[in-house]
Amino acid sequence: MLKKSELVLSNVVLNERSQLVLHSIIESYIQSSEPIGSRTLSKSIGITLSPATIRNIMSDLAELGYLVQNHTSAGRVPTDKAYRFYVNSLPSRSKVPEQIKQKISDVSSEQGIQVEEILAEAVRKLAELTKFASVVTKPKASVSKLQRIELIRISDDRVLVILVTKAGVVRDKVIFIKESPSQDLLNSVATFMNEKFKNQSMQAIRNEIHQCMVENLDRYNDFLPHAIRLGKKVFEFDQPGEILIDGQMNLLLDANFNERDSVKSLIDAFDQKNQIMKILDDSMKQKGVRIFIGDENDFKKLKGCSLITASYRNKQNVLGSIGVVGPTSMDYKRIISMVGYTAEILSKTISERSYDWLFKREFMGTKKSKDLAEKKVKKKKSKKFNNAENFEEVVQSEGEESSAEIE
Repeated sequence: MLKKSELVLSNVVLNERSQLVLHSIIESYIQSSEPIGSRTLSKSIGITLSPATIRNIMSDLAELGYLVQNHTSAGRVPTDKAYRFYVNSLPSRSKVPEQIKQKISDVSSEQGIQVEEILAEAVRKLAELTKFASVVTKPKASVSKLQRIELIRISDDRVLVILVTKAGVVRDKVIFIKESPSQDLLNSVATFMNEKFKNQSMQAIRNEIHQCMVENLDRYNDFLPHAIRLGKKVFEFDQPGEILIDGQMNLLLDANFNERDSVKSLIDAFDQKNQIMKILDDSMKQKGVRIFIGDENDFKKLKGCSLITASYRNKQNVLGSIGVVGPTSMDYKRIISMVGYTAEILSKTISERSYDWLFKREFMGTKKSKDLAEKKVKKKKSKKFNNAENFEEVVQSEGEESSAEIE
């Protein structure tokens, strides 16, 4: 049986003295970003060890893959394996200083703002406090539950859908239909959906809406085919989830990424949001804070970085994940505690709020909603004309259905 003073890593036992030396090297390098030599370490390690003894231990650690020496005359630098040792040996999450807590908690202090705005402020604040990049995924449609829906006729073949989820996410999109439903019909369908499907997930609603309306045939006898087609379009959400990123410039200015190849790799990484999204989605499958160090990242362009993530939730479901991207030499104790605390604040804020006020604030009355929808359609048309290479592209695109994501 191993003593508490011994630690097994990759089938190799590090004794207490080797652990102490490695731990000291890592913490010194995190603070200075300079290679650590035996003489420097002997003055700060906290126990009496000669430079020669420390040098021998460092040599052994290098052979085991925990340290590298970039130049013969330089000191040693921790590897990804060393940082994994360091993270695994950390005690429970460090306490977040009260001043930092207050700054993070400020993201939830303002009433009357949507979840997207809260998330945007959270990543901005986290990037500002850590001096690294911060990322967050918005709640996905598949785990979002219906709070309320409204359908507004804006023309013979267009209907504005306004939807609020239990997570407080507001989505609006214009759907194109062949029929010309009256506003009374749309009101009836919306009322039915709100009564029947409130608190159900979007995926469940989409799967059940046909059968549910058939079972209510007497109520929808005159317009059942229209209601079914409309209901299916309302709950289409085929687009992938969204991700918010802030603080990329912090990394580009960081001394750890001053080489040209490193900078290019970072720029490419943040351009490929779907890859970062995949990592964040995977991190949602487990509770607590997740740490991906260097080569542990499946995304090749983040091999020189560490990613620390934590999921946030409401009372029913895990909704998304928030995290920090930084160099492998980041201050893990500090960043882990800040990411974990931010996720807790997001969860608390989203869970405690009621979002019926979103309709009252934004969409009180059908006239205001209709005016808003018409502006959206005009804006969309203008954008299509500006971007299309020729008129035919615009004409063709007008016949397509909107695929805006509904959560």
